[in-house]
Formats: sequence, C-alpha cells, structure tokens
Amino acid sequence: MTLLDYAQTQIIPADLEITDFKGVSVICERLHEMGLHRGQKIRLIGRAPLKGPLIVQFGTSFLALRAEEAECTLIQAQ
Repeated sequence: MTLLDYAQTQIIPADLEITDFKGVSVICERLHEMGLHRGQKIRLIGRAPLKGPLIVQFGTSFLALRAEEAECTLIQAQ
C-alpha cells in the first residue's frame, strides 16, 4: 500500500514502516536524499488542508510530502 492510499483510507496519526519505493526514479532519488530509506520507521502526523502535503516524522525530523512523493512510498502499518 502506498503512503497516499493509507492516508486517504486509514486513521491518522499512525506508525508505519517504509517497505520500498516505486515509480519515477527522480522522485525516489529525492526521497532518499531527504532521508527516507527502506525499513525506516515513520509516523504519519497528518495532512495539510485542501488535500495538501502529508506530514511525516522520522527521528527528530519532519517532512511535508506531496502526493507524487507519497504515491512512490510503499508502507506497512506496525
């Protein structure tokens, strides 16, 4: 399940684990550069108003992920 699908159908906040990345290689590369990696535990905090970006936390960092980035991130609930 992608992070975007999860955010649209499940209760937020939620503790998740990144299982893989799929899609456009440039976006996947950008996610790696921002510090997201396979096997990493993240917390989905919420979503900005009007279908805005998803807010995730990992460690002490917070990221706002656009829909395109969230669609490339495969996750599993913990």
